[in-house]
Amino acid sequence: MISRDRIRQIRAESEHRTHEWADRIIDELLAEAETRHAVDFAVRGMTDAQGRNLAQRITTVQRHGTPPTAAELDEAYDLLVLLLAAGAKYGITLDDWDWVADLPGTCRDLIRHKHR
Repeated sequence: MISRDRIRQIRAESEHRTHEWADRIIDELLAEAETRHAVDFAVRGMTDAQGRNLAQRITTVQRHGTPPTAAELDEAYDLLVLLLAAGAKYGITLDDWDWVADLPGTCRDLIRHKHR
């Protein structure tokens, strides 16, 4: 999935459309899609000990204050997927993370802080 920020960036650049620009954007989007596919494959179907998937873990994080925006949830999910994919190389699962930290909650907190 292309992030909302990336879509905004492409739209902002679109006033300078040329064949070279279009080729560059297409190459970047294909590379991003290939990377995303590899990352998603590494964590596809991953659930925690209670059977909750990654999206459920992100959306059920309880925090005080204003609820996160859809963009913040998307970014937190992307960050969670990337961190879990990195850990998967070493056999680290979401359950392993749960023993030491609330990784989904930390991802939401980091993204929330970034947007403030």
